[in-house]
Amino acid sequence: MPHIRIRLSDTRCNAKIDRMLPVFPFITALLLFAGACAAPYDKDSVDQLFEGRQAPVMGTYESGERSIHYAEVGRAGQPLVIFVHGTPGSWEAFAGYLADPDLVDRAHLISVDRPGFGRSGYKDLEPSLQRQANLLQPLLELDQTGCGAILVGHSLGAPLAARMAMDFPALVGGLVLVAPSLDPDLENPRWYNKMATYYAVNWAVPEPLMLANKEVMHLQRELQDMLPLWKSISVPVIVIQGEQDELVMPANADFAERMVHSRLKTVRVPEAGHFILWNRPEIIKSEILVLLNEQSGRKLRGCAVSDTGTVVN
Repeated sequence: MPHIRIRLSDTRCNAKIDRMLPVFPFITALLLFAGACAAPYDKDSVDQLFEGRQAPVMGTYESGERSIHYAEVGRAGQPLVIFVHGTPGSWEAFAGYLADPDLVDRAHLISVDRPGFGRSGYKDLEPSLQRQANLLQPLLELDQTGCGAILVGHSLGAPLAARMAMDFPALVGGLVLVAPSLDPDLENPRWYNKMATYYAVNWAVPEPLMLANKEVMHLQRELQDMLPLWKSISVPVIVIQGEQDELVMPANADFAERMVHSRLKTVRVPEAGHFILWNRPEIIKSEILVLLNEQSGRKLRGCAVSDTGTVVN
């Protein structure tokens, strides 16, 4: 009998593998897509990052019927920097930045779980970037400097950061867009994104990947809606793009150069890919410090932000 059971089990297992073989290439592609967007940290590695350092304080607020979770370090009253993760992801995507002593010493740092991720109503996605911006707007109001928050967005978090600057210009003081998905012509869902919508294959896809895929399927339309709004951005914008990015086309940086009418700095890194957020954090940190230094200078002269988002000295 044990021998019979083993043979039956092997037969069932082989049958299951046979059924999965046609979707292996699809799953592999989707894993590569999502793996480059999610944070490289687990709970233990996050805890290690903050050993001997100021641990982040967890906060939650209610916005409409949604509960939004975030992590913060630093002191209120310092310049505000808000980090916005891609898809899938959570606040831990920027844990290394919240643990950086130079940034902690200079700013009030917040990393948020976007709606539908982390502890912000996991799985309850909000595909509209405009509505996501509205849900995150209370974080912008935490700025006490009058200079507006600096928003740092990675991948799909970058267009959300841009949307927040479009919709709340008086509350945003600068943008750092890392490997950003911006150009609707470049963000057409790929073959594996479309396959994930079919029940015949989506049963084999891990849940975080399915959540990411649902967002990607809506992204192109969201970016199209933003096209006439780019001219409203009047704060400094820094775009950081790896030239070897295989997930977000490097030409998105070209789109930013065409569409941004305020001061724009484009940082192109020849050897970097979509993992630049974690593989080359010194580049992102350096550009954040550039904006913080500028804000410090303006604050000394009585920094204020006008209704149009223009800094007034």
